[in-house]
Amino acid sequence: MRVVTCLFALGFLAASTAARAGEEVKCADQYDLEAHLILEWAAIGGDPHAQYAIGQCAYPDHHGELTQAEKIYALKWLMLGVCDASDTPVAIHRDKLTRRLKENGDLSFRRFGGVTGKEKWTHREKRFQEYRREQDAKLRRRFEAISAETTEQDRLTARDALSDELSRMGPLGLLRLAEMTSCPSLDADAAFAAAAWQAADEAFKSSSMSAVYGSAARDIAKESETRLAALSPQERISAAFDKERLLKTSPGSMAQLENWAALGRLDKLASFGDANGAPERSLTTAIQYGLEAMGWLTFVNGPDNDYGPATIEAAQKAQAYYGDQQTRWLSHGEVRRLLCDAALTKSDPISYYHLALMYAQGWGFPQDLARARFALGRAEKLIDARLAEKTALPDWKQRAYPGFKKEISQAKLSIEAAWSALPADMKLAGEGMNAENLCR
Repeated sequence: MRVVTCLFALGFLAASTAARAGEEVKCADQYDLEAHLILEWAAIGGDPHAQYAIGQCAYPDHHGELTQAEKIYALKWLMLGVCDASDTPVAIHRDKLTRRLKENGDLSFRRFGGVTGKEKWTHREKRFQEYRREQDAKLRRRFEAISAETTEQDRLTARDALSDELSRMGPLGLLRLAEMTSCPSLDADAAFAAAAWQAADEAFKSSSMSAVYGSAARDIAKESETRLAALSPQERISAAFDKERLLKTSPGSMAQLENWAALGRLDKLASFGDANGAPERSLTTAIQYGLEAMGWLTFVNGPDNDYGPATIEAAQKAQAYYGDQQTRWLSHGEVRRLLCDAALTKSDPISYYHLALMYAQGWGFPQDLARARFALGRAEKLIDARLAEKTALPDWKQRAYPGFKKEISQAKLSIEAAWSALPADMKLAGEGMNAENLCR
């Protein structure tokens, strides 16, 4: 069925493009969207025919006035095609590998090309080689022509667009970009080249898929170190900036962005109910419960939701304990650490409850229902145990804990409903939750 589907798709592509293929007209006038995307995917992967086709329609002869977006688009794809058709050491090495794969029967000649001097060329193969030389020359001509019509900033923008597209492919795309930095047409300075190799190195090291692939022909880590060592201090600053930009879509970077976003939402923490049972929101009360559990703050009538002198002094004690600069206010990161310690080291049920809310809602931590369920389960058991020996509690806790027990029960209904809606594989991944990995 898949073979039939693929043949149908290829037939559709041929039917939708054959009528105008080879014409010197813009891409939008020559291909429908789906066909155009297929060409792009093939071109980014290195297929020369796709690169020829996009180079031609992105910058056709007698193209007339191009918009700024069309200029950048043409520059990007012509830059890629010219680099792949260049005689750089990387391209030469790639062609050798291609010929080896062809000899082994792993690649077809028609798609990837390349012959050795000992091979006998058929008439069809000779014509194909001539065709590639002709098309490579046209690519270079188009690239030179559009380069003459555009500014240095335009070419930088096109390079950044190509870099962004490759970086979104993960480690493999970053490696392809790093190797392309040796192409003069990419116009990559030493700092950008070093950044690309560093990004590729870090992406491969952090990827769980790295074990799937064999070792690279060039030692990526060594190449990264060598290029970085050759930079001046100013170039290193530029390289660091470019590396972070190239890694912005890596799983680690995305996780860090979500972590920062979650910290920014910590002010939404719902912490207690008022006298009528209506929920109120207060980060201050959550902080006060955490400070009290850690022994840095004492109450006669319980937390008052007032970030006054006593709370400020206790917050400074916490900062001193953690080795942080003492200020009036705890940062969101410090609040998160405080509540984790109050829950895990002091078995404070209210701090466990707050952690459950944080994980359930994505306040302070990225949303994680497995951790929310675990923290809420601990909060429920601990508060039940405290209430079982209610007389041992201070008066203010005897008054406050029953209200929290009700809130914990209500939160449990909501979290369990959300949990039941998750796919089975996500539930399975969260089954091993324990106190050690609650606060990551």
